[in-house]
Amino acid sequence: MNLQQIKSLFSVNLLYANPQATQRQREKGKTKNLTKSLLIQYGLVSLIMLPFFGLMMLAIDFPKYPGFFTFYCALFALMTFSQALSAILNIFYESKDFRDYLPLPFENVNIFAAKFLVVIFVILPYLMPLLVLFGITGFRANGVIGLFLGLVGFFLFALLFLLLSTWLITFLVQSKIFQRYKKVSQTILLLISMVGIFAGIMYLNNAQTTISATGKLLDRGTFLPFLPFWKWLVNPFSFYSLFSFLFFIILLIALYYVFTLLVVPKMFKILLEESKETRIVQKRKIRRTRNFTSQLRIYNLGLIKNPTLWIQMLTGSFIFPLAMLPGLLSSGLNLSKLDLKFFAIFPIIGISLAFLTINNSSLPSMIISLDRENFNYFKSLPMKLNFYLRVKFHFAFFIQLVLDLILSLVIGILLKVPVTLLFGLLIGNVIGVYLISLHYFVRDWHLLNLNWTALTQLFTRGSGGFRVFIIFFATLLGAGALIGAIIALIIFIPYPLVVNLALVLLLGFSVGVILHFYQKNFWNNLG
Repeated sequence: MNLQQIKSLFSVNLLYANPQATQRQREKGKTKNLTKSLLIQYGLVSLIMLPFFGLMMLAIDFPKYPGFFTFYCALFALMTFSQALSAILNIFYESKDFRDYLPLPFENVNIFAAKFLVVIFVILPYLMPLLVLFGITGFRANGVIGLFLGLVGFFLFALLFLLLSTWLITFLVQSKIFQRYKKVSQTILLLISMVGIFAGIMYLNNAQTTISATGKLLDRGTFLPFLPFWKWLVNPFSFYSLFSFLFFIILLIALYYVFTLLVVPKMFKILLEESKETRIVQKRKIRRTRNFTSQLRIYNLGLIKNPTLWIQMLTGSFIFPLAMLPGLLSSGLNLSKLDLKFFAIFPIIGISLAFLTINNSSLPSMIISLDRENFNYFKSLPMKLNFYLRVKFHFAFFIQLVLDLILSLVIGILLKVPVTLLFGLLIGNVIGVYLISLHYFVRDWHLLNLNWTALTQLFTRGSGGFRVFIIFFATLLGAGALIGAIIALIIFIPYPLVVNLALVLLLGFSVGVILHFYQKNFWNNLG
């Protein structure tokens, strides 16, 4: 191995590990010392994790609770796997840089060593809770010797985890389904890992801690795959512990040789083929029976196949509403007996949901900019710009509407909203999604960026995450106040039907005014 080559390749590949973090550092003007800034950032996060989780875990005497130990192992392993999945896909499969190295004097072993070192460095902050867990458990069980055993156990666990994760990801990437549907498969993998993390954290937060009659904490169920590590830390010299330790050492060596002799060569071959494909211009044949509008829809569908785009869209739009859902369910809220006279409330709730889910990370806010240089090409065609942008807007609106309606239906069903009121919720959601999507579509037009190099440049235009938080909480407060006022009107005015009709008419009038405004000030000016 050439350490100088590995160091140079490490610096380059670190930029691919987390494109969002890299872009944020560039925006801060740290282009000269970009690698150093990223190293400091990851290092600081790792150091913060140590005391944060250390204080949290001091409350549990893990040597007496194997269930809690194995549960935390499983939870943090899942979180780490999600980051490893994202890092491996970005560094190995999204960077597409293997053919660039071929003319250069780099050995394959140095290229892979540098990439794997970057993966280890990126997931290191998420391994810190496991280091704390192993260290505290070993120290409390066997003092200083136990602390040393905890460090050994942690490094063994981390190496096994990294090899198994990389092998699993590589196996999935080599499958025929993944090769045929690459972008979709990557998106599904990332979504599964994110859903797993969300479910694990929600379970951890909502799980009730059970106390026995004697005042002692009752243990959780044990996750058997992680039990040997607890045995090794608590009773290291038992036959079970020594046998498990020897078994894991043999497994680690076997995995290493299988990985280097079988997996890496296969991975290198796939990566070379993928890099070659990126240099070939593929012309899609479109059937003559399809009209131009259908062709434009197919073209727009091709723009949104990027898994990073979908992850950002889904997390940026739906993470807050989904995070609120467990609280609503745990409160025991049941709307099944709600009277029809409260109908006018539900269109307002539907519109509010649209406000909560559509922001600068949503598809309508970037669909024009996703064209990049193709936008100027379409402008040169003998068609009206108004027509082209309307097709794009309705495409983005439809995608956003499907996602929002699914969320609205889930919320309505879980809260047992009556069918008639649920219909009002969905109607309000359709109206809200259309109007807010139109607002962000126009915003994309005014902040048009056709020269972007990373998707984060589109997400952060004109505002940052702070503005999203402000809009989110302002929507909650405003919607809550408006709904409270409507409930008061319905209760205290003796004619609730009149109140509902008046509110529906007022809503319809407001929608008409907004649509007229955008027709006059946006669509008519396009030509």
